[in-house]
Amino acid sequence: MDRPIGVLDSGVGGMTVLKSMEKVLGHEDIIYFGDSKNVPYGNRSEDEIFELTMNMLRYFELRNVKLVAIACNTISTIIDRFQGHFKYPIVDIISPTVEHICNMGVHKMVILGTDFTIKTKAYEKLLKQREKTMEIASENSPELASLIDRGDFHSKKIYDTIQGHLDSIKSKGNFYNVVLACTHYPVVEDIFLDIDPTLNYINPGFQQAKMMRIILHNQDMLKKSGQGSVEILTSGNPKIYETMVKKLEIRNVKSISSYDLTQK
Repeated sequence: MDRPIGVLDSGVGGMTVLKSMEKVLGHEDIIYFGDSKNVPYGNRSEDEIFELTMNMLRYFELRNVKLVAIACNTISTIIDRFQGHFKYPIVDIISPTVEHICNMGVHKMVILGTDFTIKTKAYEKLLKQREKTMEIASENSPELASLIDRGDFHSKKIYDTIQGHLDSIKSKGNFYNVVLACTHYPVVEDIFLDIDPTLNYINPGFQQAKMMRIILHNQDMLKKSGQGSVEILTSGNPKIYETMVKKLEIRNVKSISSYDLTQK
């Protein structure tokens, strides 16, 4: 199937999913849309998040994609609202991660995410359905995603913000596993490791990429040959995406450009 895969996020964070897709879906053509004009989504209302995301999903419909990955934990918390609107399948990032955590056989977990993700308790609800005795702690960050989306990945502000969250997590008790429940966070995973290399940081993007491969394989839509390409569009500043491509060493990027979703 030569139709592309659509990947969307509120900003540059979902490009960590692109990096995982290189390993798992290297033959596929990908269109990435980051709505940096409206980042962060995590501080918005559910209705705002729904409408902004629908704009991207409608765009992907025009591009005739065969599947869309929601490379954003915040948007994934309301995945049910998008189902049935489009002919292509939509893959969230939370469900595959919960499946992975349950297969790990662990009994304690910390969820680090945006205000919206944490308030919805999306991870907690799904985990408790599967593992009723699991001890789950949460840590919300109202600003880390937007700091990362500015492109200054090693600023003192980002370092201090992560330091504060890890100090808070350590104060919650003897937790070892931490879900980086915002696709922006793995961009600066090196800082997390610098501050506390003893914790196990879980990147949901890789689990989502594996789920995409399963769905495409099962629907006989998996592209098994050729060199895939990446087209990146954003409602914001393309320069930040150029910086992210270099940082994550994403290959085969054919274009990075701005696009106004409100244009007719």
